[in-house]
Amino acid sequence: MVNLVSIIGLGAVGAIYAWRLSEYLGYDRVRVILDETRLERYRREGIFLNGQRIEFNYVGSRDEVEPADLLLLATKNNHLAQAMENCVHHVGSGTAILSLLNGIDSEQVLAERFGQEKVLYGFTTALDSTRVANHIDFSTEGIIYFGERSNLRTERIVHLSHLFSEAKITYRIPENIERELWVKFMVNVSINTISAITRGTYGECASIKELSDLIVETQREVITLAKAAGIEGLDESYIDKYQKIFASLEYHGKTSMLQDFEAGRPTENRWFCIRASELGRQLGIPTPLIDVLGRITSASEAVLTSRH
Repeated sequence: MVNLVSIIGLGAVGAIYAWRLSEYLGYDRVRVILDETRLERYRREGIFLNGQRIEFNYVGSRDEVEPADLLLLATKNNHLAQAMENCVHHVGSGTAILSLLNGIDSEQVLAERFGQEKVLYGFTTALDSTRVANHIDFSTEGIIYFGERSNLRTERIVHLSHLFSEAKITYRIPENIERELWVKFMVNVSINTISAITRGTYGECASIKELSDLIVETQREVITLAKAAGIEGLDESYIDKYQKIFASLEYHGKTSMLQDFEAGRPTENRWFCIRASELGRQLGIPTPLIDVLGRITSASEAVLTSRH
């Protein structure tokens, strides 16, 4: 069973799941890992979810602790290397590691650091949370997709399913988790990037034809790329599925990349369009739209950086 959880990454994704798990297991059984520079600030200023301060169980990254049954990573990709160092004391021989990071690379990075046998595959989607400073507001808590790399229903998958059910976290165990990772990658490359460049909200991306057409055309490039990479079953039905999901989210909600742009933070373009363009070159698949979107995003970030 999963009785002790550690979480690293207390942003718009991690905070919601840390709260749900803490409410079920008890706040003493869910540890939020922070580096020493942030620990006192979080203890002093706190995190607010929909206006309510949540008193999480914060622990320092250097603290010697009992290894977790589950380590949940909810950082951004550009923080993954440091996050792995900060959570080493929380990983033992029986720890299951679940990454909720965007992109298609974090699981392999974690496997190289901690061992393939510890790593589950996963991500979260349909979440419309927005973070401003230490305030996180949301109307939809999202869905966690997870599974073994082999797609087998192992004992730890059963235990994790029970944990999420009891903690009121919506989840799915797909038939093929790698395909679903690529579906999320398709979404990140398209709507995240395009929303950031155009400043479009979820509702605008779903309802403005010029935006939705561009998103769909970009997604078709990712589908072609996925087929060349050996990913089976990723077809246009997923485009229709996610168009409906976008339309169901809070109209004024913003993608994580748009939030990063507006806050002047580095984006995950390196793990979205730039990564897709690299794969296209490796596989001999043209990705003209993705290439341009990636370059525009990089240029936009450079402009923001030059102004600060």
